[in-house]
Amino acid sequence: MLGIFLAGIDGTIVSTAMPTVVGALGSLELYSWVFAIYMLFAAITMPLFGRLADIYGRKRLFYAGVGIFVLGSALAGASRSMPQLIAFRGLQGIGAGAMFAIPYTVLAVIYPPDERGKAIGFGSAVWGISSVIGPVLGYLIVATLSWRWVFYLSVPVGIAAVAVTAYSLPETTGDADRYVDVAGALTLSIGVGAILVALELLESSPVLAAGLVVLGLVGLAGFYLAERRARVPILPLSLFGDTTFLVTNGAGFLTSFAIFAALTYDPLFVQSVRGGAQNAALIVFPISIGWSGTSFVSGRLINRFGERRLATGGALCMAASFAVAILWSVDTPLWAMMVTVFFAGVGMGTLTPPLLVAIQNHLGTERMGLATSSQQFFRNLGGTIGVAVLGVVLNASIRDRLAGVPEGSGIGDLQQRLLGSGETPAGIASIMSEGLTVVFAVSVVVCLVAAAAAVSLPAESAETTATSPADD
Repeated sequence: MLGIFLAGIDGTIVSTAMPTVVGALGSLELYSWVFAIYMLFAAITMPLFGRLADIYGRKRLFYAGVGIFVLGSALAGASRSMPQLIAFRGLQGIGAGAMFAIPYTVLAVIYPPDERGKAIGFGSAVWGISSVIGPVLGYLIVATLSWRWVFYLSVPVGIAAVAVTAYSLPETTGDADRYVDVAGALTLSIGVGAILVALELLESSPVLAAGLVVLGLVGLAGFYLAERRARVPILPLSLFGDTTFLVTNGAGFLTSFAIFAALTYDPLFVQSVRGGAQNAALIVFPISIGWSGTSFVSGRLINRFGERRLATGGALCMAASFAVAILWSVDTPLWAMMVTVFFAGVGMGTLTPPLLVAIQNHLGTERMGLATSSQQFFRNLGGTIGVAVLGVVLNASIRDRLAGVPEGSGIGDLQQRLLGSGETPAGIASIMSEGLTVVFAVSVVVCLVAAAAAVSLPAESAETTATSPADD
């Protein structure tokens, strides 16, 4: 739970503080990199951590993940420039790869299938509670100390997580085969990593981005060949013919695409329009409240309603929330924005536990690390691509338009607003509003596709989990 708390609080506390950070360090064009690089490294290391945890023990790999995360946090807090911060956020992401996957794997191993939904729901609720605390804590830290303490906070929490785990958790391992698919892990990292970095560079360096796309495709081709030959593949190719695997991970990918983009760009929009770190915290807060509360309830309702209904309903709720957000303008009251994003959180909380429980129950205890890490991998991959793609759209829109704002210097005015000083010309507020409308429109489409995917989820788990023996 402490590990989940640490991973969960990082997302919202950094989102809240980032407008102030970019105001202090400059380089607004690199804003999305701080989030994308973190999720990129978390995504590409998750399958490897999942496999290593099944072999060498979840406890040991959890220690390693927390240690790397804490080191990255301390270095990020000491950053003197945006490139430095981005590099250290990548190190944080490597540690997060273990912290996203392993805690839920441990819960799934400890609890039998008929209680697994409640356990996963509780874990999701802890993640959500940390996300609720994150915005408030981020605002208080930025207002009273320094944005650097947003990162330093992870150090004592990480130490506490290791200490409590060492005392209370017996070591658990999965299969005894110690083969590790190094070639698969390497080629997957190159393939996914190159393509995601290309998305970030698409606007500023199109030629380099094209070269990285080619490298990424070569890496993915190498991954395919490596998995065909691997004795124990890190991500078996046969799973891509499995309906449950495709549907659960596809829906997780798409909904994360939408929700992480909202967590990233909503604070930037609100602070640039209204100013003040407290407003940036307020717009993230309702997402976290809706996500945490509904996750706890959803986990308990899985045996009654089944994964298909809950996942489909959650995706549709998210789509409706983003559809309402399209109507936002510079005159929309902050309370109305908060109500709108609350229902995006409700939708995400409704679908997260059922998707994870469905794939865990489907693949079974011996492949629990694979089941959990694959779901977290595709969710983080979706979030990374969402932040990157929508960041390109938003940056292209505001850069050209800000240059034409007659009241001031455009980017310079916006940076002063993010620092909390100076008045933002009305034209800048309108430009940011229009840019975010595009983000929301894309998110509606993505969530509707996720709902369509969830409808095709096999209706087996509600009955299976309810009748499975407790010692399965």
